[in-house]
Amino acid sequence: MKKLSLLLVLAITLISCNSDDDGPSIAYQYARITNHNLPAFIDYEESYDIKATFTLPDACHTFYAFDGKSYENEDEENILVYDIVALTSYDPNVTECTEQATSLSETESLFRNGFKLNTVTQNEDRYDTVRFRFVNGINTATNEYEFMTVNVPVGEPETEPTPEEPAE
Repeated sequence: MKKLSLLLVLAITLISCNSDDDGPSIAYQYARITNHNLPAFIDYEESYDIKATFTLPDACHTFYAFDGKSYENEDEENILVYDIVALTSYDPNVTECTEQATSLSETESLFRNGFKLNTVTQNEDRYDTVRFRFVNGINTATNEYEFMTVNVPVGEPETEPTPEEPAE
């Protein structure tokens, strides 16, 4: 009798631990960034709000967040590279979307953390250019990211003095 009870409890336990959970889950994917509002130059002490325009992969996706990372250019030490991606979230269990196709139109959103050069680097004179690289696709043949690249100078460009007219 004890063995039968033990088998019954074991069977109930195994049945209740069914791993076929069809509940919602979340997956992430990159959106294609198509435009930006970068400044003409970057001041070391200033903080910049970066807005980017992106297109969602399909109507099942919603914008999640921007993400960015910085690193020094291997070939040119005076260039800081800053990659920015737009992340979307979606439920991979959903096979058909009931949302309108208008949700695929380009959307503009603020890069939440902004960009401040002195929080990225400790040495003010180290970089003379920040190379922003916005992910705007994936090359399916090489499985590598494609970027929209924009070089922004660090520090206000010096204006050349206007030549004085010769005295008559």
